[in-house]
Amino acid sequence: MKNSERVSVYFVGFIIGMVIVSMLLARRARKSEHVADPWYAHHEQVEAAGAEPLPTGVEPSILAGDVLRFGYLPSAGEPKERVWLLNFRKSYPYVRVVEDLETGELRYMAADQIRVRLAEGVDVTALKPMLDQLQLRLRMFNRKEGLVVLGVLNTQIDAVPATLVAIEPWQDQFVSAGPDWIEFKEESK
Repeated sequence: MKNSERVSVYFVGFIIGMVIVSMLLARRARKSEHVADPWYAHHEQVEAAGAEPLPTGVEPSILAGDVLRFGYLPSAGEPKERVWLLNFRKSYPYVRVVEDLETGELRYMAADQIRVRLAEGVDVTALKPMLDQLQLRLRMFNRKEGLVVLGVLNTQIDAVPATLVAIEPWQDQFVSAGPDWIEFKEESK
């Protein structure tokens, strides 16, 4: 084979490879465009409905979040809490801010996950029936510490408490279950 033929074959191969790679990238881009983040499903409705502003005592870093959902809990009867679901670009992507209407106390937690501490001798694999039945996602686990992080049931303002209630029938497999609390560092003055 002559050098000119080798260059021609190389050039044709290079062009075919580039076409295949560009087709694969275009296909991946189209696929990712159609995957909607369920947390944003009603974002426009929240803005249109006019979510109440965050309380004045809220941590300053929380003010950088975008409100995705807002409401009162419980939804029936006398409300006891105001709840905001916020989205952040960095750190925790989804934060749940809860204000107790009686005391004014503010609590901050991840809006999309809960923490479970497993009972002594229980392995994370024992949670599979619960995860399957409730369609929960195992997000992280640490066998050494017996700690499991689970996704929540839905994207509503009551997702964290609803998930905690839903896992109660399996409480013999864990020592504790609760929100994934967010703690803020005290700024030194």
